[in-house]
Amino acid sequence: MELFKKRKLLIVSFFFVITTILLGGCNVDISVDKEATTKAKNANEQKLLNSRAMKDDFTSQFLSINPKEKDYLTFTSGTKGYKMLFYNDAIAHDELLFKYEIHDKNFERIVITFEHKPDNLLVYQDMTYYDSKHLGANVDYLVGEMKEELKGEKIKHFEDDENEYYTGKIFKYDEKIPYSFFYAVIHSKKHDTKSVEFYGYGSCSDVDKTCNAKDERIEKHFNKIIRSFEF
Repeated sequence: MELFKKRKLLIVSFFFVITTILLGGCNVDISVDKEATTKAKNANEQKLLNSRAMKDDFTSQFLSINPKEKDYLTFTSGTKGYKMLFYNDAIAHDELLFKYEIHDKNFERIVITFEHKPDNLLVYQDMTYYDSKHLGANVDYLVGEMKEELKGEKIKHFEDDENEYYTGKIFKYDEKIPYSFFYAVIHSKKHDTKSVEFYGYGSCSDVDKTCNAKDERIEKHFNKIIRSFEF
């Protein structure tokens, strides 16, 4: 499987369809605790309830209020295999090239996007979750895929009590359009068969206009998401 390469091939197509996407719901058994999503205890929670993410029918199925965060909600995987933070202005996709995929409790792939409109920035993240001896436990393979994409760029490895993290980034131009690419593998130390393959980039929402694809908010967001995974 060459997942990173397949995702890279979607980049050009993505810019042709993103402005015409019609978001809709689908019947996914998420079973998130809705008690936290219907009652706001303060102004911050009310803001989160009124956010773009919570107002989207498909996206909101995965989400609940995170009282410790100002601009982020809690995303619970459809597999129930992990949780992470989710930016309150982001949308999870389930259409066209970006169909949500879930297979039992062993596999999930989801694409998430949001914009910083005043700065013409689009942020895209594509995550694949594995819970298996063949891929989830095979960290060397997943990191090897990342190394191929980074083409010699440095990979950072660090860990905490819960997870191991492998991250790398690369910046380049494609047909004069700047892209900031970010890659990561997150592996659970408590559940050896569980890993997430994370691929993200930042670029211009409108490719006919300029943008700063090196904007520090892009990497800051990705780092926050990566460190938030709970398996």
